[in-house]
Amino acid sequence: MLTELEAALIALLGRDGVASDDAARRLYASDALRPGRGFPGAAALHPAPQWVVWPQSVAQVQGLLRLANQHRTPIVPYGGGSGLMGGAMPSRGGMVMDLRRMDRIRTVSPADLTVTAEAGAVLAAVNAALEPHSLFLGHDPWTVPVATVGGTISTDSLGYLGAAYGSMGDQVLGLEVVLADGTLLNTRAVPRHATGPHLNRLFIGGEGCFGVITAATLRAAPIPESRRLVAVEFPDFAAGFHAVCAMFALGLHPAMVDYGEQLVSLSPDGWGPADPGAVMYLAFEGLTEVTAAQEARTIAICTAHGGERDAGEEAQDFWDRRHFPAERFALARAESGTAPFLQPQPGPRVDFLHMAVPASQVLPFRAWCLDRTAQHGVQVREFGLWNRPELFSLVLVAPEDAVDGLAAASDAILQHAQDLGGSMEYVHGAGLRLAHLMPRELGPGLEVLKGIKRQLDPNLILNPGKLGLS
Repeated sequence: MLTELEAALIALLGRDGVASDDAARRLYASDALRPGRGFPGAAALHPAPQWVVWPQSVAQVQGLLRLANQHRTPIVPYGGGSGLMGGAMPSRGGMVMDLRRMDRIRTVSPADLTVTAEAGAVLAAVNAALEPHSLFLGHDPWTVPVATVGGTISTDSLGYLGAAYGSMGDQVLGLEVVLADGTLLNTRAVPRHATGPHLNRLFIGGEGCFGVITAATLRAAPIPESRRLVAVEFPDFAAGFHAVCAMFALGLHPAMVDYGEQLVSLSPDGWGPADPGAVMYLAFEGLTEVTAAQEARTIAICTAHGGERDAGEEAQDFWDRRHFPAERFALARAESGTAPFLQPQPGPRVDFLHMAVPASQVLPFRAWCLDRTAQHGVQVREFGLWNRPELFSLVLVAPEDAVDGLAAASDAILQHAQDLGGSMEYVHGAGLRLAHLMPRELGPGLEVLKGIKRQLDPNLILNPGKLGLS
């Protein structure tokens, strides 16, 4: 027999807009977060929604939020499901609201260099709509084939071209948002204003905790006249890091900077030391004369710091493969029919951390990480930089039975980044994975956000448990 809420959901959305069967509940139990990442409370999580709902209009989203409020039921916005921090996980049950049926490209304005798209539109589809107008979206994460407009705004994600175009939040001009009580809010889609704090920023990176984004007006960029791709190998991480710092000190900002070293590799005999050295992938795009000058000056800087340019197709291969992981993720999820958090994960445990720290602290921080991870029986598999010298990443690997050691090492590293005046995450959002460290990250600022949350969402129905807000 249907509950009162389920009957109301079906009346609002139709029978094909609501599911409560085990298959739907298993598929929507999480985004791409896995328990083996090693974070407090992971073992106690048993996520599953009571319902999955698929609205097709703003009016239906408003109706869903009014019903959720009336019944004090959590509601979790869901996009492509490729988030890595549990931001779309129904950790407290309730409804998962899959917005991907709201995928219309409403308008493209070449004169204004803008596109207005609904929250469920996949980034690849936005680019396809822009291409006939010789435009493209400056946000280019690895998840372009699956990530949605609403999801990437809600996490303020960063992409391969972030050095030139910024994060997804930097592409946002205006937002259409449904608040917890069903109120529809539209912000003005202008490049700037001076009429008080910009409300866009409350929802950019807000992970659906303050309102549900249903559409956005985004900046569109001209398809570049020229794109040049370069790969440079350095003898060690420090050499390439100093080269990146020298570029930025001169005002050279390549469209893409992807730099890393691999310390541990997997062979048939298990994990072992990787070959020494570090590789930097660079992209320059824009006017032909400008990209040529940028490339020449950057190569000179890299050479002066011990770098050697790859003469083959390595840079092009890297560029061509950058979206393959998302395609594999989507295929694996479709074939398994099960959310990643519920899938068995045998073998070594892996975690990845993406921190922003002052450039002056990057090399000392790297040395500190090597020392601290060894104390916990954990290895650093990779170090890297993305887009800027301050954006520092690492991948950790630990034996299958060492989840506690991995969690301890991860937290120590994240907290040390905070102590250096940095931030514990620059690309994926905090979600559930980092919620326990949000008081340390924001200090009194977290209470400010909690106050706004209580004002906008007094019944705490919007994505509870995320960002440390509830």
